[in-house]
Amino acid sequence: MDPGPDPSAQAADATLPGRVEGPDGPRAVLLRVLDDGVLLTGEEGDGEPTAHAPRTYPWAEITHVWFANDLDGHPTEEDTVVTQWVYDQRLEFADGTVVASRLSDPPVTTPEAVFRTGQLADHPPSVVRPLMARIHAHVTDVQLARAEATLAAGGRVEFGPLTADADGLYHEDTHIPWEDITVLRYSFVHASVDEDELGAYLRMEFHDRQAGTYGFPFRWLRIPALDVPDIEVLERLAAQRSG
Repeated sequence: MDPGPDPSAQAADATLPGRVEGPDGPRAVLLRVLDDGVLLTGEEGDGEPTAHAPRTYPWAEITHVWFANDLDGHPTEEDTVVTQWVYDQRLEFADGTVVASRLSDPPVTTPEAVFRTGQLADHPPSVVRPLMARIHAHVTDVQLARAEATLAAGGRVEFGPLTADADGLYHEDTHIPWEDITVLRYSFVHASVDEDELGAYLRMEFHDRQAGTYGFPFRWLRIPALDVPDIEVLERLAAQRSG
């Protein structure tokens, strides 16, 4: 696994490194987190700014956010596991620019017994995550207001493989009314006897109306987190509308 550059120096002054895919191939950029949005600037391999003009994007001009965390680990001879938390983020802006970041926190050592039983927090004290969370919080507030207005007007909002309308969610041929959703959340599972799908997923539980008298009353849906844009908006919509 390649976690990308160590972001500690940039993160210290509220800046995240990333890459933009363009017609001439990927180019390195810096994403500075401001109070009212983000400032995107170019960066050469040696860290010197390019002639690419910096641009500030207000929060309202970030149209989609994808996010997932991951965990890299390897055992040592001392019955410990060296772990390193990794964060994937992709931002899409109103002008079509997409900035992708894959960053990691410094490695830490954990007792192997703790690691194997999954008894770790979903994320550790972090340099990277607070900056990403700061972006997500502002963008989610803006997107949630837009989504609620769209649903109230009878429209639909797309979340990758899921579509939301005033009545609920649609996934392939399944309609899931809001009131039937019992759990809808992002989660990262790195070790568990109860979960086959390890990793970062949108995990949803909902009532199965077709189960019948003797059927199990719930169904589950697992979708890789990076396939679902704006998960935090979807979580908040479901929390407001589910029974």
